Amino acid sequence: MKFNIYKSIAVCSLVALAGCHDFEEMNTNPYQPGYIPEATENVSPNGYDIDYQLSEKALASLKERESGIGSTLYGFFYDGAWDNYQTTTNLTHDIYAGYTGNNVNGFLTQAPTYAYTEGWSANRWNQFYDKRSNAEYSELIRTFWFCDKNKYHAAFYISRIYYAFLLSMQTDTYGDIPLEYYIKGAAPVSEQVSYTKQEDVYAAIFYLLDQAITELNNNRSNNWDGLNSTNDIYYGGDVDKWIRFANTLRLRLALRISNVNPEEAKKQGEAALNGGVMQSHEDRLALIPKYRNNPSENQNVFAEFFSWGSGSTVLLTKEMEWAFKNQALKEGAGNFTEEFNTEESKCYLDPRCEMLWFRPSSYADLNQAIPEQSKKSFNGVRNGALNIGGSYLTTYSSARCCVADDAMDPTHAWWYKGTEYVWMGYPEALFLQAEAALRGWNGGSIAQAKQLYLDGVKASMEYYQISSSDYQPYIDHLNGLSAFDGTDKEAILEQIITQKWIAVFPNGNEGWAEVRRTDYPRYLLVVEGGNNSGGEIYDTKLIKRISYPDREEENPNRPDITQGDRVWWDVADTMDDNGKWQTPHNFR
Repeated sequence: MKFNIYKSIAVCSLVALAGCHDFEEMNTNPYQPGYIPEATENVSPNGYDIDYQLSEKALASLKERESGIGSTLYGFFYDGAWDNYQTTTNLTHDIYAGYTGNNVNGFLTQAPTYAYTEGWSANRWNQFYDKRSNAEYSELIRTFWFCDKNKYHAAFYISRIYYAFLLSMQTDTYGDIPLEYYIKGAAPVSEQVSYTKQEDVYAAIFYLLDQAITELNNNRSNNWDGLNSTNDIYYGGDVDKWIRFANTLRLRLALRISNVNPEEAKKQGEAALNGGVMQSHEDRLALIPKYRNNPSENQNVFAEFFSWGSGSTVLLTKEMEWAFKNQALKEGAGNFTEEFNTEESKCYLDPRCEMLWFRPSSYADLNQAIPEQSKKSFNGVRNGALNIGGSYLTTYSSARCCVADDAMDPTHAWWYKGTEYVWMGYPEALFLQAEAALRGWNGGSIAQAKQLYLDGVKASMEYYQISSSDYQPYIDHLNGLSAFDGTDKEAILEQIITQKWIAVFPNGNEGWAEVRRTDYPRYLLVVEGGNNSGGEIYDTKLIKRISYPDREEENPNRPDITQGDRVWWDVADTMDDNGKWQTPHNFR
């Protein structure tokens, strides 16, 4: 990894990036921290804690900047997973998860169909190391540690929890990543940094979470008035909520490694359950766009894409359409063995479909304060389909957005400019507990798993403000309920993960990770007409990771991988050699 000057270049046109989300020009060293490290610091690459001292000069400089640390914390939290969302996530993870369909013909030869697109994908890498790790995380934990440990006790460990959250998304995207020095707020001493194996990255994440949970439980006091609702945009300095988030994240990641290291997974999962996970929707980790408080600031990305015009709106995928129309069939499961049902008359349509998506309609009819939609059936697009673009809103379902009004009225639309984005929600916490119970963690049982599964579906419906009279018929007729009457854990897991996949939407970071980990839902599809990976990924397979940025080719420590290679915790291919979904084996 050379200390090269890197400049992010965004090419904005109607064909490539029809309007770029929150792009900034950068002419900074991606691996140089926001301060100038001094040789006297003598930082060891080993360990995860701050085990070094600052020189008097460095400490004085840190204290001079201390008054602005609240703003740094705000930026760390707000931009953490949101920065350049379109290129870092929407054109990759969201599509690979089966959550959103590619809507621009010009993108068909780029990232959506598995071509590595440097100008987009490198943004995630660059931002994690340049902005998050060095400019923000390093500044935060050094200030909190060296300026006043007691005053900043809660802020220090909360920052470590959030960094663990960002780390999990980074390693799940790439696999092995540079971690030494960064995790302790320092800069590497060599231009060719080492890569840490993903297994060891996970060990580091569990260490950060365990340490933070322990320290915050021992001392829950918040002695810094800067840890408030202005700077802590997630929980307003509520230490208890941060602890519950940390435990839920720990459970999420424990299940992630359950196929590759079941013993460690059980250990971490039970610790999370015993520590206490999310208890209600109030515990969700959700980002509220700046637009909510200042209309000149950035907004919910789905609404922003919709505002760019008919050719940029987010489209329903064929995978999600099938999920909405096949979970509760009126004639019961097993009647559509070769092809999935697409007829609304034959199912209890998932109420979340009507809340999140429009029926195919013209952009003119949809782009109103009170949108008007047709009576056509919901229709999803296949990744790789050629017939996309502005004129195809009358063919495919688009995200239920409203940018002509700020009413935030779910009866008219779900996605407004100020609509929040959930990184981790209460329904997911319930589904995580359901799988943990299925695996027998903490003495869990199938009966407990079933109740948590039902609670998860209900909680997801309630998050979208769907009334019980609208969602109860769907829940009562879920075909998967019968699986819980037997002992086939794989069949039961399919029901849990499929409903979790629906509930986690639109979080492609988590959705894609779980698709790779569990190989559910069974509705997954390969790219229509073949992918554009240049041979890295067979046309009959799904993408498994994102390549390292081009500049990493100069680093001899860079792992030799392709986008078709599975990451550490992904133990099996989703598709067979003919491109057909194959029954997974998630209990080993």
